[in-house]
Amino acid sequence: MTRARPFVASLLALGLLPAAAAAEPRAVVELFTSQGCSSCIPADAYLAELTKRDDVVALSLHVDYWDYLGWRDTLGLPENSERQRAYAEVRGGQRIFTPQITVNGRTDLVGSDAAAVEEAIAKSSLPLPVEMYRGAGTVEIEVAASPLPHQFPATIRLVLMTTRAEVEIARGENAGTTIAYHNVVREMRPIGMWDGSEVKITLPEDELMGDGVDGCAVIVQEDLPSGPGAILGAANLGNW
Repeated sequence: MTRARPFVASLLALGLLPAAAAAEPRAVVELFTSQGCSSCIPADAYLAELTKRDDVVALSLHVDYWDYLGWRDTLGLPENSERQRAYAEVRGGQRIFTPQITVNGRTDLVGSDAAAVEEAIAKSSLPLPVEMYRGAGTVEIEVAASPLPHQFPATIRLVLMTTRAEVEIARGENAGTTIAYHNVVREMRPIGMWDGSEVKITLPEDELMGDGVDGCAVIVQEDLPSGPGAILGAANLGNW
């Protein structure tokens, strides 16, 4: 585990912050996956391992564009498919596929190629300090003041997720299998903008959890004229 910044260390000393939230992640790993994709199973298992690491915010984004093949992904969201397409447009209209992993909004890789993903993580960094912790019935988010790295504004997004979902798949390529998915994104909600100044956001805890959501994270991502850019900072509150 990386060393907590002084502010976080003081919260830990007071017992106000679980140790899991004290890490400084170096990478946000987004896996675009589908329950109807047989080649996704190794990538889903690899992402499950990534969720155990303190230096990675690992997210599973289920897409819906394979639903027509005989099985409707029970965790699939059109918003996830649109996010993947937006990344592809930024990169010049590249094709989308599953399993695909995007690291820090910059690097696209085959999701089951663990060696390539590990190399990308090792080369990654998140330069913007972001803190996320529980208050008294609240979730507190703090984004540090820092010069804009590329002069693009950035959106602060709250990521609501199901930390573990076990699904029995009855039809399609994975018929007859039961697969456990981890850190499944249920909603990615914009909650503010970052322009280089310090930002503090307080959210009511009881309005975030429920309907299968039992964990949350936050990412700060550049807004390019053509779509989503680099992820500059992130924090993971983990399981509720």
